[in-house]
Order: sequence, then C-alpha cells, then structure tokens
Amino acid sequence: MEHPPFTIDQNIFKASHSTPIRATTWPLGGLTRKILDDFLDTTNDGVIGIAPAYGTNSVLSLLAFASSSKVLVVQLANQTKGKKAKGRNFLEELLLSPSLCRYAFQMDVLATSLYWDLKLRIRSAVDLLSVSRTDDRYSTQAIMNALGGEVDLHKENLNSLFRGGENLDGSTLREVALQAWVAWRAASLDQMTARLNEVPRIDTSTFDETRLAVFAKMVRETRCLEALKPTSIANEIADDYIVSGDKLQVTCTRFKNRVRAPGDRIQIEFSTSQGQRRTVSGKASTVNGRGVEINLSDSLPPIGSIKITTIGKEPLTEGERQRVNITLEALQGTSTIADKPFFQAIWLPQETPSWSEWSTIRVPVFFTRPLNDSQTQAVEAIVSPEPITIIQGPPGTGKTTVIAAAVMSISLSFARGRTVWLVAQSNVAVKNIAEKLASVDFLDFKLLVSKDFHYDWHEHLYDKINPNLIRSDTFPNSPVEAERLLMGTTVILCTLSMLSNLRISIITRLVPLETVIVDEASQVEMGNFVPMISLYSTSLRKLVFIGDDKQYRMPRQLGLFIGNEVYDSKLKTIHPIATPCCSFVDVKRSKESSRGFSWIVCSVPSLSPRTKPGIERGRGLGCDPRGARLRE
Repeated sequence: MEHPPFTIDQNIFKASHSTPIRATTWPLGGLTRKILDDFLDTTNDGVIGIAPAYGTNSVLSLLAFASSSKVLVVQLANQTKGKKAKGRNFLEELLLSPSLCRYAFQMDVLATSLYWDLKLRIRSAVDLLSVSRTDDRYSTQAIMNALGGEVDLHKENLNSLFRGGENLDGSTLREVALQAWVAWRAASLDQMTARLNEVPRIDTSTFDETRLAVFAKMVRETRCLEALKPTSIANEIADDYIVSGDKLQVTCTRFKNRVRAPGDRIQIEFSTSQGQRRTVSGKASTVNGRGVEINLSDSLPPIGSIKITTIGKEPLTEGERQRVNITLEALQGTSTIADKPFFQAIWLPQETPSWSEWSTIRVPVFFTRPLNDSQTQAVEAIVSPEPITIIQGPPGTGKTTVIAAAVMSISLSFARGRTVWLVAQSNVAVKNIAEKLASVDFLDFKLLVSKDFHYDWHEHLYDKINPNLIRSDTFPNSPVEAERLLMGTTVILCTLSMLSNLRISIITRLVPLETVIVDEASQVEMGNFVPMISLYSTSLRKLVFIGDDKQYRMPRQLGLFIGNEVYDSKLKTIHPIATPCCSFVDVKRSKESSRGFSWIVCSVPSLSPRTKPGIERGRGLGCDPRGARLRE
C-alpha cells in the first residue's frame, strides 16, 4: 500500500450515511486475494460503484471500486509486467463476476478504456447517465438526474466534485474514491431502481475483438480531441462597449474566439480608478451575431478598458453528441451501426459488407470544359457504381474541377433523379465548391449554411451565390415549405456537421443522401462520419473521399523537397508569374494599436510594390475505386 487508508466524508447527498466509508489504495501489482476478499465481503447488495482517473493521452491511471462502506482504489500506472499480470487477474474478477452489477458515470468510456489499456472486459455494466432525461449527458443536470434529483443533493458540493460535468473522472485519490461511492449510492437509491433496470447493460465480454477495438479506439480519439479544447477563451472585442448597471454590451471582432451562446460564463477584467486590476463574473444573456449582452454579478465602476474571457470548454456539437451516443448504444447492444455496410467497409475491412443494389448503368462524363486524362478517370470513378471511391490529388491538380464535372455528369444525364450531397469539414471549403459550380454555369444546387457562421460574420463571402443559400434559421418546418425552398434541386452542399442538425430531416426526406462527395477529406477525423453513416444508412449508396493527406502549403525549397521525395518528382514548383503579386509596406511613419493579441496598422503612408516569385503546382496523381494509381 503506497498511500495510507483514509475516510471519505460524504457531502453530496443530504441524507446522512451512518456507516463510515474507508478507502484503501493499492498498486495493481500489489493486489492479493485477501485484499479482494476483504472488499467483496462488503458488497452484500451485489452493487459496485466504479470511478476512473485518466492520465496522459486519456490512459487509465486509477480505478476505484466502492461498496456501502469501503472503497478500493487501484493504481494502474508504473507497474512491473509480472506483478501487473497477477493483479490484473484479481481485477478481472471484480469486472466479470456474475454475482455483481457495476455502475459508473460514462460507463462507455470506462468499458472501452479497460479493453484498450488493459485488455480487460466488463460484464453487467450500467451507464448511470443513461437514465438522464436531457440531451446533454455531461451536464450537471444529467448527473443530478442520475442521483435522484436536485432536491436530495448538495448542489454546490456536487458541482465541486464533478466541476459542472467537466470532471466525470476524478483527478485526485479522494475525488476518485468519492465519485465511486456516489455511483454506488445512486444505484442503491429506491427511487432509481426501476429507472436503472431499464438501462441496457454493457457486456464487452460478448464482443468480437476487432469490433471492440474499433469502438475503443473511437472513444479514445474522441476523449483526446476533447482534451485539446481550451478551458478558457480570450474574446477579442471592440472598444465601444456599453455598461449599464449590471449589464455589459460588447461587440466581438473575431469569429474564432467569439462569445458563442447564451449561458456562456464570462470573466470581465478591468482597471479601477486607482489603477488596480479587478474581475467581475457574468453570464452571456443574449448573443446576436457579433453583439453580446452580459449579465454581471456586480455593477462595473467607470472604467477605461476591459478584457473578457469565456470560461469553460466549448460544449459538444450536435455531431459530437451523436457520435458519443451512437458508440454508447453500440456497446449497449441497441445500435446496429457495426452492421452497416459503409461502417464495415471503412472500419471493419475484414468483414464482407452487404451492399444495397445500385444502378450499374454507365453515366457518361459531361463537362463544359476540357478535362485531362487523370481528371476524366477520377470523374468516371465517382459516377461508377462502386460504393466507395477515393480520389487523391496534390495541389493544383483540379480536385474541385473534378467535383464539378461529376455533379454535372450525374445531374445532366439520364441518372438525373440521383441525388448528390457535397460536404466538407469547413464552411469555406463548401463555399469554394459552390463558387466552382456557379463558374461553370451550374446553378441548380442549394447551399446550407449555419446562421452562426453566416449572420453578421461572413455574409460577404456568399455574395456570388446568395440566391442558392438556405440559412439554418430558415430551414423548412414542413414538406410544402421545403419543396418551395429547394425548387426541385437534387444537389445540396453543406458542412459535415450540418448533416447532424436535427432540423435538416425535412430536407433529407425530399433530397435523400445517395451520393455523398467529401472534399478535403484528409482534414476530417474518421469518427466524424459515424453520425452520417448511422442517420442515412438506408439511403446512402455512394461515398466519395477527395483530398490529399500529403498536401502542404510551403516555401519553394521545402516544396521542391516534398515534390521530389514524396511525389517521385511529379509535383513541380514553377514560377510563371510576371506581374506583382505582393507588396512591401513601409511602416516607419505609420501608427499602430493593439487588437487582441496582435497589432494593427492604423495608417499606411506609402506602398512599395515588389515582385515576389509565386508557386504553381504541377499535375499529380489520383486514385480509382480500388486504389490503383492513375496516370499523371
């Protein structure tokens, strides 16, 4: 035992717990039969609460097992191989014993982490958050619902232990121990018994190793990406803010670090008349484009300058939430995502997908501009009946042109009824595709854009294609309204995340996802395709990935090296530009002012044009549906 035993003070439930709760800590290699039996002797009700702690890269570092009166904390890190194997056998007994039922917050994460890190399975495992009647499983409200309701809890202590839903795994021995005991207590509450009995059990002992590994990897990647999100964001604002009593009105000046939504917690830092720095907390009450109104915890005195910071991680997007829920349901056995043919083809290549029938009639390539041989073959691959096609092309090889040619070929051929959805990770990438379609006089498409990105921020980007735009706040509420907006089009453009928008369903009923072309596919983390595959599996027939996982934008010298060493000298760097493409600015007599973390030039006295070599990329390679290399 590396840490002395300690007693847990139960301060979460208002009802007292008369039995002392003793916690002991042991390294995994130090577990013995006696330690295990001493703990099992206290599990008379057959219920165990479990809580984890995770270290670097979300690897399991602690596991706490709780009964009514005892908590056993197991340290998993830094164990010698021989002792670890012995302790692992005792741990397996706790996880697989048929006489015990195990409860934890985020049991999906725990179950997959046990397999990913320790190759351990778990049986009769219940996710406590699955009883919550809220869409946000990681909110304080969801935790309170799992613990019987707010009226029976010390909410302030609960928030401290779980940090508003951001700390569902502990970070200290005491936190992990108390969270495990709270999980036991939740499962033992009379008012929770019926609801918990309805929650499907997780039993990873029944899973095929390959499938379990896929879900475990997916969950781990989700957690690692979530860990990269900052816990606070400094918001850049204009100087013309307004203070009125306990309200503050500001204008955000940068989309990336804007105040995102009502309810965001805000910290306002300001200088007093004595020059001292003070802070006041607040909460965003209204967000309207760039404009934000903040309710303050206290009135602000007359001030000169302020800084505001949004506190807390950005909440899960709808797509991220769906991805988490789909994985949880797959582990609970209530989702058949692993049996979907596109899921199998992408994540389970050793299995043979059962593809739905798709027309084998050849669609001729039709485009108003000439295509080279490689581009023609790429378009033919896209319009082919092969369910999955990958097109790889270095910069400048005409990937967007290929997309436009494929869309036009499908839309203007006898396959006109076939629908095409063009998606990308970023709004700008989708906008670029739309402009390319418009440039070749193909205007029979609709572009779906989120209000958050468009309104008051990027409206100017869509001037050329504004008649084709449908903003998310104007999404139709009925089929009749949808028909009027879509005007018979079978080509829709949007971001990948937009496909998870709940209000898009009326549009997808009229224009189902059949052929989906993903541009800049190398920018998308593969797990982000799970919601799309799950939601649209009945209509999806063709999935096309277009991009270049080897692309960079770089100086000439580095570009030459990459072109020679990576692309077998087929990617060229040339300089045909003769007109000025760059200007040097003389700022000696200019004025500068700070804006956020940068400096801006307020006045520019002179411009000295200079010519700087440009970079134009040569033609490269593509890929057919079977992965064969296409000619240059």
